[in-house]
Amino acid sequence: PLPDDLDVEPYSGKLQQKFYDHQHPPVETCRSEPYLIWEPWGIVGFGAQILGLRVAMSLGLQYGRIVVGNPEWENNLVNSELKWRFNLTDSDQGSPWGDRGSLQKLSWCAGHQNIAESVRALPGVDMHDRDVKDVRVAGDLWGVENRDRLFDIPEAAVKVLPPHFRAPNLFWWWTETTHYLHRPTEKLGHFVEAQKQRMQWQHPIIGIHMRLGVDKNREAQRFPTKYYINEARRIRKLFSGGKGGDVGTIFVCSDRRRAVDKMIVEYGEEFRILTQPRVEGALPMEYVHTDLTLLGEADYLIFTFSSNFGMAAFYLNSWRYGHRPSYVSMDDLFEGFRYYGHQMTLSYNQQTGTNEMGLRNCATQLSAGKATLLLVDDKRDDSEEICASVLGQELCRQPRVLRDKDSGQVMWDNTECQNADEWDNCRAALVARYKFILGQAEHMKDKGDCEEECDDHGCKSLAAGNRRVIGFGVRVPHEEL
Repeated sequence: PLPDDLDVEPYSGKLQQKFYDHQHPPVETCRSEPYLIWEPWGIVGFGAQILGLRVAMSLGLQYGRIVVGNPEWENNLVNSELKWRFNLTDSDQGSPWGDRGSLQKLSWCAGHQNIAESVRALPGVDMHDRDVKDVRVAGDLWGVENRDRLFDIPEAAVKVLPPHFRAPNLFWWWTETTHYLHRPTEKLGHFVEAQKQRMQWQHPIIGIHMRLGVDKNREAQRFPTKYYINEARRIRKLFSGGKGGDVGTIFVCSDRRRAVDKMIVEYGEEFRILTQPRVEGALPMEYVHTDLTLLGEADYLIFTFSSNFGMAAFYLNSWRYGHRPSYVSMDDLFEGFRYYGHQMTLSYNQQTGTNEMGLRNCATQLSAGKATLLLVDDKRDDSEEICASVLGQELCRQPRVLRDKDSGQVMWDNTECQNADEWDNCRAALVARYKFILGQAEHMKDKGDCEEECDDHGCKSLAAGNRRVIGFGVRVPHEEL
């Protein structure tokens, strides 16, 4: 994921300290600090919570805001998710970063009175309420309005690196933020070590995460256990021998216990297969965090890039091995940012010889001559629908901006009339200009780069074409692969 001549590992400690200092200002200033409240996107798993917080940390550093959570909302979220996933009748564990959580708190300012008052209305904070102080919501409207900055690396983070380093990529940034967000408490650290002793944990180990829940049907392919074993055999063949010995041990975890049991039964004689034992009194989320921690410690990782949990394990593993993990991703496409107008891809760059994370823009693309405009929708409930003629057909959308794809310049903005003296006249002219611009289009891609060209049989999503992505922390000759 990083070029050979870019060694950022010595600076990780400085960046982790930068995160901590940003999140922990002098206690006496907590009441007057600007905040960014992380609000999850509905009932989601822990991997998606980490994903949302990575975005929040990016926006927080970009805008100088301390990232905090809404404890009541987080508790409801986690308890609902635990009851669903573990088939529990009741759960009161609450937020992973809360009082009973297994991870260190996001900020010591989170418990101060002004934060409790500010989050009282979440979800749905009225940002025009003058009683609510300097607060923004990361996972809701503010995140949509800043969709073009979700993947930006804050300048404050880049400044940690020496000036002669070229700006690192998104992979580096998310590796560092994931490590910071998944800092275990002392109690969890003891539990992880105890579980390793119970399993007789011994390197080298192949870590496998199988994301098989039914809620993944809409986002990515699910793979049978034999596919994962085939990749484990590939790793074993490539890396066994020498000082490391035989790479014949697998640590496996999944959201479907039957798949783990099946792997042990069918391949337990070929590989030594480890999975967490159940311990009396342990909380469900302690197993979740331990799974993630152990995947991060594995020598080799097999996962699906389309899984938020698998992606988090990927970044933790990357941090442990100096940003150069050895892994096999079973797929190459992540759809979790479709709401914000993006798809993420994991692919091999032939020019640099490295694997990279890329972004596809899902906004509607309108082309005329050499120019291409991105039609970015407005997700607010009160946004106005505008209908315009495009290529002889009526296109009705709720537009926010029209932006030049190459230069990024905004060519039309739906908020231009907010401060106009004659609002009605300004608005009428703005709508007319929108219709005129769309009327000049010679070609349209409704889903932008995120969808293949449509034919008479409909449009086929690129998610159907997932491919393996293989990356190793050491160079392996092509013929051996």
